[in-house]
Amino acid sequence: MKTIFLGTAWESLETLKVLHRDPFFDVVCVITAPDKPVGREQKLTPSEVKKYALGNNIPVVHTEKKKENYIKVLEEYKPEIVVCKAFGEIIPKEFLDYPKYGCINIHFSILPKYRGAVPIQKAILEGEKETGITIMLMSEGLDEGDILKIFKEEIKDDDTNITLRERLVKKTTEVLIPTLKDWVSGNITPVKQKDEEATYCWQKDISKENAEIIWNKYEPEYIERMVKALVPWPVAWTILPDTLHDSLAGKRLKIFEAELINIEHNKIPGEIFSEDNMVLFATKNPRITLRITSFQLEGRSKTNEKEFLNRAQGIF
Repeated sequence: MKTIFLGTAWESLETLKVLHRDPFFDVVCVITAPDKPVGREQKLTPSEVKKYALGNNIPVVHTEKKKENYIKVLEEYKPEIVVCKAFGEIIPKEFLDYPKYGCINIHFSILPKYRGAVPIQKAILEGEKETGITIMLMSEGLDEGDILKIFKEEIKDDDTNITLRERLVKKTTEVLIPTLKDWVSGNITPVKQKDEEATYCWQKDISKENAEIIWNKYEPEYIERMVKALVPWPVAWTILPDTLHDSLAGKRLKIFEAELINIEHNKIPGEIFSEDNMVLFATKNPRITLRITSFQLEGRSKTNEKEFLNRAQGIF
């Protein structure tokens, strides 16, 4: 079956691989974002999706968000089905309507909950106990298309954006091909979403500004979830109090790993201190602290408790 794949982000790569390896699907073209400047030298670098496609003699196209380029792709490759994962462009209606078996999108939430760009991060931030993979027909609206299948996944207590995403990517490779084959065989009846139950999440929800920990406002449990949800980007952060030693006062501290500890304190929310060789932050709950175990002080490299305390002797 003539198949076009749309994707750019790293999780797209595994989806492309399973499609390409299955003899039922003939991936005739890959559409991905243009090469981007990377590193200090700003060297133009292709996405991992593009590297894989070219390495396997699959034509690659950059539509650059232009409708006429999408139309050219249809005229040249005449796809019977299109599969999309983490692509990042608005796709014109003419393209969506063309394939016999539609354009299929893989979305990492249980739709209609968390339509939009950052469903995994939002689910963790909101303290959800489960999320999932929705395989759906694409439509002009944001994640509004009819649902083919949903596969639920537990959110574990220690899950981060990274661990949960990796698990969903792996599960996608297991469920996608059987679902697509059931669909084209006529064994799936699409189910319309209940728009009145829809919730949304936006890239701005995890902006650098929104990654700042506000100690006297946020509950300790929410702060812990921020740390888990906001890796590897933008990373939860705080500004150290001015009352600290000059080497620390007013510096930004990024927190990569942390956990809540039941330690009573009489400190101001956001105050950093050390106890039992642990680096701790006081929360607004006088019985709970946030222990940080992987973090980075502005202008320095990432560190852990032991290394930090060795360097910080006499400061606390």
